[in-house]
Amino acid sequence: MSSVVRSTALRAGGACVRCRKGKTKCVYENGRAPCKNCAKGMHECYLPSESMAHAHGGVAPSNRQQRPRESLPSERIVPTSAGDRGGPPSVGASRHVSTTNEKLTPELLQECERVINKTLPACVAFHKPSCLQQLKNASMEWTLVNALLTTAARHSPAMIRRYGGQLGGAGAAEHFAQKAGQLVMQSLASPSLADIQALCLLVIHEWGCREAVRAYIYLGQAARMIQMYRIVSAQQRNSDPDQFLQDESFRRTLWLIYILDCFLTSSPGRRPALSTHDVLDIALPCADMNFNFGSPVVVRTIGGAAPSHAEPGAALSEVGEFGHIVLATRAWRNVVEMMTTTTLETFSDTQCLALEADIDTLRQTLPPHFADKPGQINLHITMGSGYTYAMIHCLLNCGTIFVNRRRILQVVTDENFTIDAWRMASHTHMQTVDRIFAASHSIIHSLLALEHGADKDIMVCFPIFMLFSAFTAGSTVAYLTLKGLAPSTVTESASSIVRDSLRLCQDGSESWPLVTPWARHLTVMSKVLRDMKVLGRDREAREDSRATMHAASPHIKDDVATPPDNTNHPEAMEFDIVQPNSTGPGSVGPNAASPGAPTPTIEGAGGSEAGETPLVRRPGITTINGGSVGAVDTRVATTSPPPHATPVLQHQQLKVDSPSAQSSVSNQGGANAQGASVPPSGADAVDMTANELCQAFERQLLELDDLAAFMGGGV
Repeated sequence: MSSVVRSTALRAGGACVRCRKGKTKCVYENGRAPCKNCAKGMHECYLPSESMAHAHGGVAPSNRQQRPRESLPSERIVPTSAGDRGGPPSVGASRHVSTTNEKLTPELLQECERVINKTLPACVAFHKPSCLQQLKNASMEWTLVNALLTTAARHSPAMIRRYGGQLGGAGAAEHFAQKAGQLVMQSLASPSLADIQALCLLVIHEWGCREAVRAYIYLGQAARMIQMYRIVSAQQRNSDPDQFLQDESFRRTLWLIYILDCFLTSSPGRRPALSTHDVLDIALPCADMNFNFGSPVVVRTIGGAAPSHAEPGAALSEVGEFGHIVLATRAWRNVVEMMTTTTLETFSDTQCLALEADIDTLRQTLPPHFADKPGQINLHITMGSGYTYAMIHCLLNCGTIFVNRRRILQVVTDENFTIDAWRMASHTHMQTVDRIFAASHSIIHSLLALEHGADKDIMVCFPIFMLFSAFTAGSTVAYLTLKGLAPSTVTESASSIVRDSLRLCQDGSESWPLVTPWARHLTVMSKVLRDMKVLGRDREAREDSRATMHAASPHIKDDVATPPDNTNHPEAMEFDIVQPNSTGPGSVGPNAASPGAPTPTIEGAGGSEAGETPLVRRPGITTINGGSVGAVDTRVATTSPPPHATPVLQHQQLKVDSPSAQSSVSNQGGANAQGASVPPSGADAVDMTANELCQAFERQLLELDDLAAFMGGGV
């Protein structure tokens, strides 16, 4: 039997019922139902042998597990273990997956329609009219149906109650992801576009579940499938009037893989699944209106030239909505490329300025209705394009934060850096800080607006990148404030941004397990920022009180130099943490981090620079990325942290006005005040100082640990 998929059904039982009745040639695309005649008329496509089940109201057999229609169909072995889903099995347990597809009830049908109409990326990557018609006629391939239900399960309270169990939205999504994964594996010999689209949704699902290795492997598989699909479809091109829709659907699926490739290969060691050659001559997505109505247009490539398939002299149409997301993703990825290829020694401020100029140029070339203006997102929410608008600007604003934060890190890590010098040169640095605050405010405002305008009968489930941009905004603003790099006039604004980003990440962690450690990290930063504000207010109140007393009676003795009564001012205490063995590897100096302090860590940040005392990491409390489930961390720590020891607290008298009196002790230290994990037994909960937190955060950023956390770690 030829390995090439037959494009025309054989006479021995291969033609569908409608083509038999009309005595027309029954032609299948990639050898799978529906045939071209049934697809064109939006009819159900089934074989004579399947007519009995169809007549009794069952689900159209053509929508079950598909196999190529040939004269001698071969039976396929149905995988039942996790390893058969296309990736490595989960550690500690194998998954037994039912091969029965769920009956597409009106409720499930409505959830699929909601995904196609309103949920990224399906709402911009898939052809809405044909997908909705296929759902209505029960002619959509079950691979894509299950993938759509995987996406819908994170938004639907009813699906979460029925399928989620103790895992909530992630558990409900996994229920359908297993079924979709099975069907994708069965179509490797002749993948359809629906199979590739379904696999893209599975990549997002596994990524959000912190299955880093599985998501990365699925991504590579989707890239290979789209490459083979391109070769096969190029050989079968014809004068079909729907050829533009087929080509544009292919292009949008390829660009979706490109975006996922930019996200999931943002760290050294992860190789891109697509090469430059794969996208060099591919036209960017056209306007959604042209795509939905099937109006053929020619759009430029990502490099700005006309694609090779365009006729000479053909007018180029404007880049569409999804195309602007692609361009914004490339701008963000260029910034990430700079971050992953430069060090403190090879850093170039000129390169950063050029990258930021590229982002600004892209902003200025956006259509007027996509410009970042006050109230603009509310109009887009009303028109149904709110998520598209927000995604574009989250990408651009996150890139802006990355660039300017990297420039600041280069300054503060210099051995001659002092806060006084920073403030004296504030006219050069404040513009950088202002850009970060403006970008952070725009990100948080967009997400809050989307949340406010969401349907009341669903759970808000933001795309992963939007939540990462919120985390980036909140953590960076908190760092600038704690470090003293931001002006004192923006303290309230900073607190608001950090508070909102923390809540968004906490809510997002209910749908995406990947976000859980980000929220824990923000919890600690928010608490330290809040404690610093309380100390600042108390200090101002005491200074105001002394000023009032001096004004009332100039004969009152000035007691500023008098050692304070620590029992009356417990917030002015500083605690010197002493190890039982002060000369051992766990000893600390006056400026070192507290051994028991809940240092926020990002997966992979295990080392420290020469001459520094490594910050002890308390796992499970403030880890930004506690490691990917089933993944193996390939990073090597340069220094092993000292063993935990129970700290002994000794009171040390200090002047009231001393700026170093920032440490405090809480019965619920670190993230515990916000409901985070309980510290390991034997380790007291000791709050971090702002200086300790900033030092840890700087080291983690330079080691690219936030990008590792974004991808889920593992490889």
